[in-house]
Amino acid sequence: MKIALVSCLELPEPDFDEAPLLDALRDAGHQARSAAWDDPSVSWSSFDACVLRATWNYHTRPEAFLAWCDQAAQETRLLNGADAIRWNAHKSYLRHFEDRRIPIVPTLWGGRDTEPGDDPVAEASRRGWTKLVIKPAVSAGSRDTRVFEIHPDSPNKDAVSFARGLRCREDIMVQRFMDSVSAGGESSLVFIDGELSHAIQKFPRFSGQDEHVEAKPGVAADERRFAEAVLTACPFDCLYARVDIMRDNEGGIVLSELELIEPSLFFPHAPGSAGRMAAAIGSRLARGAVRDRPGP
Repeated sequence: MKIALVSCLELPEPDFDEAPLLDALRDAGHQARSAAWDDPSVSWSSFDACVLRATWNYHTRPEAFLAWCDQAAQETRLLNGADAIRWNAHKSYLRHFEDRRIPIVPTLWGGRDTEPGDDPVAEASRRGWTKLVIKPAVSAGSRDTRVFEIHPDSPNKDAVSFARGLRCREDIMVQRFMDSVSAGGESSLVFIDGELSHAIQKFPRFSGQDEHVEAKPGVAADERRFAEAVLTACPFDCLYARVDIMRDNEGGIVLSELELIEPSLFFPHAPGSAGRMAAAIGSRLARGAVRDRPGP
């Protein structure tokens, strides 16, 4: 089979997953190479499957990227599927899980079309949050993500200004900062074809910072149950998924993100994981087209 790992013309940082996965696919007998979604010279119909991997500039041209996904899905087999990608591209998908009583990081939303007086930073202050994360609702690589401390009796003018500046051009989200993150308390559980493959401990990264991760030696039973519940509630059958979780300030598990588009899967940190991914790709190709399952 001919398989493309979909990237972009100008990677903002190296993709350390690419080489292990290309090697694993070739070892499995496939013809595999990297191809950029924004390269107009690529003939996507020449591939049996295109697996989204490092499309790390999609947030700069979201509509063009989603249009490409729709077109590619007509020409070849796109993994993950175009409907899943469109659903996952805007972080308002988190409301889907909140509606199903799966705890998420406490989040307030600010849209370009909302009234100027509807200020999520002020609302966060009224709720007693003392530290905030402000970021775009469509983003990757911690773009325009900043942390601010606020006080009910003295609003942080920098936080208000930053949030308003973002809202002038895009939807934003304001989240309560979880203290556990400062100690590397965010975990990424990587699922391949619905099965837990491995887990990573992530350390906080904000605008302009490099990512630092370590292999997670074990996954607690409650973390695994939580992540599996997230996948059960997800309305799509996905080749890969990364469930990012953390502990809230009371010690409970909350969902930070469900990454279905272009997450790092940290193959170099988990021996054998690239081989599992290659086997899952081959299995899906053998089974035929992947269909989205109805939402719960």
